[in-house]
Amino acid sequence: MNVIQWDRRRTQQLIVAVVILCLVLYFLLPTGSTRRSPYAPTYKVRHKLSHWHTEIQKNDTLFKLVTEQKFLHPDSSAAFKQYFRPQVSLNKLDLKKDADLKDFNIDVDVIVYLHIQKVGGTTFNNHLINDLDKGFNCGCTKDVITNPCLCKNKNGYIWLFSWFTVGWPCGLHADWTMLHECIDTAMNDLEEQTRKRRYFYITLLRDPVSRYLSEWQHQRLGQHWEDAKLQCGGKRVELFDIRPCFYDTWHGVSLDEFMECRDNLALNRQTRMIADLTKSNCYYRRGITPEKRAEAQLESAKQNLLQMPFFGLTERQTETQHLFEKTFGRKFKTSFTYLNDAEEEDMISEDEFMHLMQHIELDMQLYLYAAELFKEKLRTVI
Repeated sequence: MNVIQWDRRRTQQLIVAVVILCLVLYFLLPTGSTRRSPYAPTYKVRHKLSHWHTEIQKNDTLFKLVTEQKFLHPDSSAAFKQYFRPQVSLNKLDLKKDADLKDFNIDVDVIVYLHIQKVGGTTFNNHLINDLDKGFNCGCTKDVITNPCLCKNKNGYIWLFSWFTVGWPCGLHADWTMLHECIDTAMNDLEEQTRKRRYFYITLLRDPVSRYLSEWQHQRLGQHWEDAKLQCGGKRVELFDIRPCFYDTWHGVSLDEFMECRDNLALNRQTRMIADLTKSNCYYRRGITPEKRAEAQLESAKQNLLQMPFFGLTERQTETQHLFEKTFGRKFKTSFTYLNDAEEEDMISEDEFMHLMQHIELDMQLYLYAAELFKEKLRTVI
């Protein structure tokens, strides 16, 4: 009978070879991890975002690659085609007239500002507190960015529910869902009384490409909102539903790494924050497909935006000011100015530019819808 001899040296060599192979694969293959790799690719040819906006106008191949890639929503491809090569829109939107708007009363009613990240909301908040002719003085003596000032009206009521006035009683950058579940209780606590109130929800929207890149740059500098506690359907969203993209800090994160994180809340942030998330199974993945979730969230966001008495567009400051003044019957003492879009200087590669569109497809549809709705609202107040 033949006996197999154990070659100790050869076995050790085999083990070493396997370990080396595993290490090579570990560093070369994408891991899906949110850990920053010390071997970030440097071979990609990068250009300013403005270059890609110009290139896609004239390069049919790039235009097709970007607009006809796989998306979750069936209308995303058409939306990107309209965004990059606009055609005249003949669609007219039926606006829902709110009879109560004509008698908005700053002495008893409450404006609720839904503050989406990286849309110029801090500047807009400052306009509301310091520049709006309210008929009374807020009496804020400290910097309201770090020291929220209740800014009560003549009746001693809170007229504006925003970061600058009340802080974040419904959660850091609370979305539509969280605000509607929380605001009555929060206002009762803040005013120390229970009373009937009318809430007028407002928000700002920004070009999705610029907004997403702005959030990436914010995280890249080590700043973040990871302390925000999400809630939906009366329940706190747990870590096993939304896994954090990083721990402690994401300083220096590349755009590829930023987009790689599955649960990055920058993904279609504007749509998610304006939608009623209870209509799309909140943050739970069980029981709903990604395609159905995308359709439900976008439809809900459009409906909620339509019902808002006012919203502004970051890129259209003058018209935003005019629409607010006409909607609420209050003038600003100073004129809104154009906010510099620094994201046009961001250096990104062609594949990053393409991949980015998959992360803003719902926001792009919502933004194009909002732009048409914005024009209709302006027509009604001219």
